[in-house]
Amino acid sequence: MRALRDRITYANVMSTLALFVALGGVSYGAIKISGRQIKAHTITARNVRPNSLGGRQIKERSLGIVPGAREAALLDGHTAESLQVQCPAGTVPVDDTCIETQAHAPASFHSALLQCGGTEDLTPPGRRLPTYQELTMALTHQEITLAPGGELTSEVEASSAGQPLNVIYVTEALGGWGLTPDNAAGAKSYRCVADPLN
Repeated sequence: MRALRDRITYANVMSTLALFVALGGVSYGAIKISGRQIKAHTITARNVRPNSLGGRQIKERSLGIVPGAREAALLDGHTAESLQVQCPAGTVPVDDTCIETQAHAPASFHSALLQCGGTEDLTPPGRRLPTYQELTMALTHQEITLAPGGELTSEVEASSAGQPLNVIYVTEALGGWGLTPDNAAGAKSYRCVADPLN
């Protein structure tokens, strides 16, 4: 016991006491400090645990583009705008297609089909005649006016044996329709439909 008493010095007692105060102070701080007690802009990135902050704590709109993701806005060197679907020249978008703004001179149904199919000198499908619905929708567009005498559609109706097909054509802008035979006598104006391109 005497040997123990000889080792207790003022310095030993103070260092032991300081150790207990330091340990007690840390645990007290961990329990009692709240967000209200922390001054704004005093916590740095070193003080935050990795991956502990999420969308609720971060205003994502305030973040810039991640440097390694700058190329993500491009696709093989193309911008998103250049890849958007567009209509070929001389056509306007109507009902998920592109339809010519100018009607062609009157022709029979069969001739009109061939003319539309070879418009762009491409392999099939090329262009085609519009359906009744596509043509009537197109006639609501300010750049498109129904040709005098009506316009052909791609829709046909069977006729009696040995007679030419009856082709549905639009007779008025409000959607009126009639039937015309697929021959020179039934020739009507027409316009072609193209698929959108990018």
